[in-house]
Amino acid sequence: MLLHPFEVVMPKESSAPSVVLRGRVVSFNVSPKGDLEGVVLQLRDGTAQVNFAKGAHEAAERWTVGSSVSLRGVLEEEGFAHPVYRLEPEEGCVRGKVARLNFARHGEPNGFVLDDGTFVHQKPDGARKQRVRVGDRVRATGEVRVGRAATVLEATSVIREAAPKAPRSETVAEA
Repeated sequence: MLLHPFEVVMPKESSAPSVVLRGRVVSFNVSPKGDLEGVVLQLRDGTAQVNFAKGAHEAAERWTVGSSVSLRGVLEEEGFAHPVYRLEPEEGCVRGKVARLNFARHGEPNGFVLDDGTFVHQKPDGARKQRVRVGDRVRATGEVRVGRAATVLEATSVIREAAPKAPRSETVAEA
């Protein structure tokens, strides 16, 4: 489910094909530690379970029982009460102007925040190499996660784009 206006990028190669699951949330599966670890959906032709990767449940916290969702998943199991899918990470691309740098806990830059609020995470070594500055226009691609505080793009590619050229002003000679 795209929760942010990202361009869709082809999903990563996987051993099993991914499928789109459209349905309504019936219930949530909770881990022994109290975190959401999956969701049960009512599809047109039955129910399906979709498991989240560890720490990838933030988007589901915005859903309620009865919410309509569209998810991409890879089939993992079929032999129990319903098929079980693994949530496929969503790939995306975002463009924008760097509004501010973001810093890791130890103080080193680890990415930047765009003017639309998207946090582009680069890890400190990526931020060191790229040296993006406030005001730069960038295009970034990677895995998209929606958290409580922001939409995060885990950057696999960051490209600085040329600033748009200012329109030339035409001078009109008066006769």
